[in-house]
Amino acid sequence: MKSDEALAISKIQKIRRLEAKRWLERVYYQTLSVEADARALALFEERVNNAVGKLENDGASLDRSQSSKRREAALVDYAQKNQELEEETRKLEKLKNETRLVIWKLGDERLEKIAKLRYIDCLRWKDVEKIAAYSHPHMMRIQNDILNKVAGILEKEGARR
Repeated sequence: MKSDEALAISKIQKIRRLEAKRWLERVYYQTLSVEADARALALFEERVNNAVGKLENDGASLDRSQSSKRREAALVDYAQKNQELEEETRKLEKLKNETRLVIWKLGDERLEKIAKLRYIDCLRWKDVEKIAAYSHPHMMRIQNDILNKVAGILEKEGARR
């Protein structure tokens, strides 16, 4: 009976750690999204500039109103994409602030530093290990400590998402 109970508790703890990890990784995935959107916008801007330059160079052969309409459509599209990127960036900052607050509540400077490097600065575990000068097995124990504490904080606050 005891082993069944211990196994159930272990499974619950695993699920809580996984939920905490997913919650913390929101910043990472939003960062990837913002970076991809920024690259796409830069490429789009380059294409718009090239197209506008081509339209201006070929202007003699095109109707001026057609050239202006194309330029205007491209600029409107660019402005819309830029606005979407700004919104995604604001969302990222909000997620970072929420995550910083939870990390701050860990109450252990060492755990806070490591959690910030991983979940705010989005460094790989390998890089965090080098900065903190910990072995991989030790870092994985620290990660479990972080996830257990974050799970407790989220559960206590009812903020689990």
